[in-house]
Amino acid sequence: MNRKAFLAKAGAGTAAAASLPALLGAEAAFAGPGNGHRVYTFVSFSQAPPTSGGVLPRIGARGSGTFDPHAGWVKGGGTFVLFNQAAAGTPKPILAAGAWDPTEIVDYDTKGLGTYAAIQPAILTVKADWEGIGSGLTMEVVCNVGPAGLSTGEEEGWFLEDTSYGDFAPVVISGVPLGITHLSVEGVSTDQGA
Repeated sequence: MNRKAFLAKAGAGTAAAASLPALLGAEAAFAGPGNGHRVYTFVSFSQAPPTSGGVLPRIGARGSGTFDPHAGWVKGGGTFVLFNQAAAGTPKPILAAGAWDPTEIVDYDTKGLGTYAAIQPAILTVKADWEGIGSGLTMEVVCNVGPAGLSTGEEEGWFLEDTSYGDFAPVVISGVPLGITHLSVEGVSTDQGA
């Protein structure tokens, strides 16, 4: 997919993320204010620095679930593929692939930012197990809201620390993150509740 096609799809993804409550159904999406439930979802790429052997580790990952920062629980997870972006041609060689699962919340920080519809710009930090990569890894999911000018100060996407491939950070091409991230306001949940 070329960059123009990706950006067109990413724009559609932004609209879909903003309309997440409609996709889930009003009753399922909004359990009512004060229940503490929030939703995270993302589809994006992150990359570690090149290795001494010339491998450029890049991960395409998706994730979704429910969390409650006050009660201290997180559910959900997703899938990923880790590949060598530096390899010539396609398909790129797969280094690992599988599922990832969050195991606990470390921190949730809105940076004092306001909301935009049902979107809460924030940073959700969890411990997570990544199949074939590591267990108990620190992962940050970062949500910014460009249309509202709301930024956490970190790149949109996800970070993964202390892997055998190094630390992963969001891939940004010409100032545009390669993917989309969404954190919801309180009161949004899925059938993955506590």
